[in-house]
Amino acid sequence: MNSEDMAGIRRHLESPGVSLGEYVRRRQMELADELVPRQAVYLDQKFWIILRDVVAGARTATDEVELLELLRERVGSGRAFCPISESSFAELFKQRDTRTREATARLIDELSLGVSLIPFDERVVLEMESFILSEGGRKDLVPLHRLMWSKLSYILGQVHPARTGFDAATELALQKAFFDHMWTISLSEMVRIIGASMPPDGDAFHTLAKRLNAGNAQHADELRSFNQTYGIELRGGLDLVAPLAADIVGEIAERATGRSMLRDGDEWNDLVRQWHAFLAEAFKKDEVKDALRTLHINTSLHAAVRWNKAQRFEANDFHDFHHAAAALGYCDVFLTERGLKSMVTASHIALDTRYGCRVAADVREGISALRERA
Repeated sequence: MNSEDMAGIRRHLESPGVSLGEYVRRRQMELADELVPRQAVYLDQKFWIILRDVVAGARTATDEVELLELLRERVGSGRAFCPISESSFAELFKQRDTRTREATARLIDELSLGVSLIPFDERVVLEMESFILSEGGRKDLVPLHRLMWSKLSYILGQVHPARTGFDAATELALQKAFFDHMWTISLSEMVRIIGASMPPDGDAFHTLAKRLNAGNAQHADELRSFNQTYGIELRGGLDLVAPLAADIVGEIAERATGRSMLRDGDEWNDLVRQWHAFLAEAFKKDEVKDALRTLHINTSLHAAVRWNKAQRFEANDFHDFHHAAAALGYCDVFLTERGLKSMVTASHIALDTRYGCRVAADVREGISALRERA
């Protein structure tokens, strides 16, 4: 721990202020406010590799050089930033060559301004909490776009020092100072620290793809339309999300009554079933698809693969779907693969139109998208 970190601890001790959770939230909102004038441009792995190779001189095509220059100009002039998500982070470690991986990380540091979206699961939770509170009549909610941004060091979620052995006030000061320190860590530094120790996710996703393909083949004859397929996928997703909604309602009730609520037993199971049924019906409304956008985007893409009976899930699809949920839900421009662009812009899905995100699948088209959205 350096002198700056020690000074941070002393500062927080002298001015204890708010809880750790509120302190983190305030820092996130400050970051979001700083980003307001900037266009959010989300690049998938293909485009990061293209631009990295341009920087290295390995690519010299006019369009590719122009795209890098345009992004650098927009970022440098305060008009854009290129955030990443946890899927970008995971795919970065698929680059087994240390030199190219670190070069990609340096470029991400430059163009992202050190900014990432919070993880997929956290976005689902925040969207659900905001939806439930707004349905309950709350008018003072923080807009979701002010809570969706974080720094690259917390791209996989937040971890704070705990059970340090210090008294409560000192531990809180230590936690805040640790957060402040991590807030400044670059992706390049994280990559150097992690090295080759990042566990691969390929086997898990290959297994998941194989299981889903087997189930889809077994039930393919039951599918009659995309909307019906979407409904089937949604109900499956709600098996995981409905307990989350019930837990949020339980926490609201606990704060209001001061009494704890059991998360098992008949009463709890009834609450989960009620939320499952309510959400399944609610998703017929456009405003719910807008509010719970991460779930809607992910469900739509799973349904699109299932409805296209000639298509099979591949392991990398799950990263692609998370890229799409991050980009379409909270960014202005999405540069991605041609196949994913076709899926998200298809007329029966039209996720780009719903969320106002321009999608491009090649370099020339990406340049046009950036200029159009300027």
